[in-house]
Parts: sequence; C-alpha cells; structure tokens
Amino acid sequence: MERDLEQIDGTLQLLTDEKSEELLNITYSRFFQLCPDAETLWEKDDPVSRGKMFNGVILTIVDNITRPQIGENNLVSDVKDHDGYGVSNEMYQQFFDSLVDALAEVLGDEFTAEMMSAWRGQLSQIKTLIHKHTER
Repeated sequence: MERDLEQIDGTLQLLTDEKSEELLNITYSRFFQLCPDAETLWEKDDPVSRGKMFNGVILTIVDNITRPQIGENNLVSDVKDHDGYGVSNEMYQQFFDSLVDALAEVLGDEFTAEMMSAWRGQLSQIKTLIHKHTER
C-alpha cells in the first residue's frame, strides 16, 4: 500500500495546472465516448462540477490507502448518491479506465509502469468496494 501511495503521489506531483486541466478534459471526453449514457446523467456539466467529482475520485484513492475505513464510509455515501442518479456499475469502470488512459496520454513517458500499476490496483480495489455497496 505504501508503494502505491508513493507512485500515486509521484504521479500527482507531475501534474502542473495546465496538465491537470488537460487530464480533466481528456478523462471526461474519453468517458463520454465510452459511455454516452453517462453524459445525459449530468444535470450541470461545467468545469466546476467536473473538477469536484474528479477531485473526489483522487481523494477516494488516497483515502483507500491512508484511511481505509474512512475512505470506505465516504465511498458508501457517494455510491448511494450516484445510485440515485442512475449511475451503473459499468460506468465506474469506464470512468476509471478513462482516467488511467488520460494520465498516460498527458504524462507520456513520465507515467511509468509502476505508476500505472498503482493507479489500476487502487481503482480495482475501489471498484470492488463500489460493487459491494451498490443496489444494482
């Protein structure tokens, strides 16, 4: 777990303001291409709401490593909210895949295999928790 935290923190350190904005845009663009139904669920699709959701995902990853019980409790609340909007289990995986692919695109060679492994591993754990707590 400590190694994952180092790799994820190292990835985040590479994200300048410009790269962070690019990451956000590419992630959502890829996600909406993979899952057009997800785009229709957004009542208010603007940079602020996208940024808040995106930051929530990053915090969930860090909490999963550093404070697993608190992270899971927060995730349960988020999943219930998203379930109410009609978010499917598949949408989570599509978003996570879009995020990792966007990181690779934005960071290029700086995004190492170890970083990718840490992100994929943590997102897989979060996906398992999501499935555990979804009503669908």
